Parts: sequence; structure tokens; C-alpha cells
Amino acid sequence: MQWAVPFVPTNQSHTFMLNVFLTVDTEIWPFADNWPRQPLPEKKQDFTAEFAAYILGRTNEGDFGLPFQIRVLNENGLEANYFTEALAADRLGHVMLSDVVSMIQPARHDVQLHIHTEWLGDVNQPSLPGRFMQHVRHFSEDEQTSIIARGIENLVAAGAPRPNAMRAGNYGASLATLRAARRCSLSFDTSHNTCYLDSSCDMPLDSPALQPLQIEGIWEFPVSYFQDYPGHYRHAQLCACSFQELAQALTDASRAGWYAFVIVLHSFELVKIDKARSGSLVPDKFNVRRFLQLCQFLSENRKKFRTRLFSELSEETIPVANVTRHLSSRPQHTALRFAQQALSRIS
Repeated sequence: MQWAVPFVPTNQSHTFMLNVFLTVDTEIWPFADNWPRQPLPEKKQDFTAEFAAYILGRTNEGDFGLPFQIRVLNENGLEANYFTEALAADRLGHVMLSDVVSMIQPARHDVQLHIHTEWLGDVNQPSLPGRFMQHVRHFSEDEQTSIIARGIENLVAAGAPRPNAMRAGNYGASLATLRAARRCSLSFDTSHNTCYLDSSCDMPLDSPALQPLQIEGIWEFPVSYFQDYPGHYRHAQLCACSFQELAQALTDASRAGWYAFVIVLHSFELVKIDKARSGSLVPDKFNVRRFLQLCQFLSENRKKFRTRLFSELSEETIPVANVTRHLSSRPQHTALRFAQQALSRIS
């Protein structure tokens, strides 16, 4: 399959090298009704279909999951941080987690910690609370410490180096989560999402979270965001923005002298369910094109942007930035996203 990748050049002047953190939430969800409110039946032991969908991104037109993403990143000389969900291994089996790590690690991208506590209702581990709760912040600080520690243990057992960064599933962290992460010797967290503060993310701050800041003894790298129309913010997620919005936000952040810009995508974000084909997976042509455009944009603008890994960061070298002015999209770029979203729903 051929994908057109129009490049949008930027001729604006720049002064600062912007560190871009490409973060990929890498996770598997079971094909089961009423889960996680009802645990999976014990006889459910085969998760190969879920692995093919959520990790490989398998479609009749090819795979568009981790192998595809990693190949495109490598071809463009880019680095990504794969926040890999580690609690599911205690129910799905540890082989699948090892398979995921073996895709990421040899390609020299980061394997970092991602935790979805929805899995805890299916896990029988003495060190873990054996009950489902939607967000890790719903547990006590001691319980959160045990949950994070188990996630780290599972990643290391799967062949990953010990992580130094984490992201809570659903951005569902609190300040207690950061304290728990620090108790587990993690240095960085990237759970803060301004666009989720009224829902899953319980990390209110006195000022906008635009750049890395120290909270509860840990460096928080907030998910980047911009104002897309008056009074409304959009976080920098591949499927949530047009390529033009992302490219403009990156350019504006570079011009403003930002240190870091955090972008989110998922292992399965380049595929979607085709309701017209009995629920089969097909490539999401808009998201695939955005991903290719973004990678090419970052690759061809190396004097402005460099992708970074959390594993290579030192806490002592991160500057304390006093940035209070958020980014804003251009109306024509946001209008294009609205049009793409409308087309995606009917295509």
C-alpha cells in the first residue's frame, strides 16, 4: 500500500533545540463483554487475537502496530518511549510481555512503565490488591507503591532494563502516585494531562503544567497541549490532532524556547474497526498519514527538534522553566482536523 506524505515546510526562524518525547502507550485489552467490571472467565487463556490487534495492528492490508511504527521511526532516525503496560502479564502470561519487549529493546527505543489497574481484578498476586479499580489513584499510597513495584518487576523479568519513567493508565494519577513512584526509585512521570484534570487525572497545580517540573520528589513531564479554540485545550495526541496542528505547536514551542514537548500515541492507534466489514480491523488512513508526516517532519527539521529517551536523561540536567503562556493552534489547522474527523467516521 502506498501512502502519500505531503511535507509542510516551516520557514520560521528558530533559536532553541526542542526535546521531543514521542511516548507510545503500549497495551492489550481483552475481547470480553463487561470486562473489567466482571473478571475474565478462567477458561479464557488464548489472547493471540488481542495481541494481533493491539500490538501488531494486523489488518488484511498489512500490520500497522509496533513493528510498523518502529520501522518508520528507525527509517527517520527517531527515538520513542514505549510505555508498556505490565500488569496484564499476570493474567495474559509473561510470554506476550517478553514478545513486546523483544520488539522494542533491540531497536534501541525505551521500554518504560505503563500500568492499567483494570487488570487487578483478574490477577492473583499476594503483593497486589485483588480488586478492580479504574485508576491507580483510587488505591492507597502503599497499594500504589506495590502496584508500581510489580509492574517494574514484570518488565525486568520480560527482559527490559529497569525503567526510570512511568505513565498511569488513563492519566489516572494523583500526587500520591508520584510519591509511590519515587518510593520505587523512578525518576520521571508523564501522567499529567491538563485536558483530563476534570476527569481521570487528579493532579491539580497552582499554574499551568507546560514544562517539566518537580512534584513530590519526581520530575513530571506533562503531556503537551494547545488551545484549539477559545476556552478549550487539546492534548498532543496523534489521533486527536491534525498533523498541521502538531507541526505548528512544535514550531511555536521551539521558537518560545521550550525544553520539552510530549506527544502521545498508542500501539494500536493506526488501525480502526471497520463496521462495514463485520468488525474487522483496517488501517486508519488519517492516523497512518499523520504518523508518517510527523516522523518526516521531525526528521527533516533536526536543527529545531530532537527526539529523546527518558533512559538517557539525568535529573540534574533538566532546567526549571518558567513558562506560563500556552500554545494556540491556527483556525485553519483545527478546521482541517474537524474535516478529517468527519471523513474518518464515514470512511
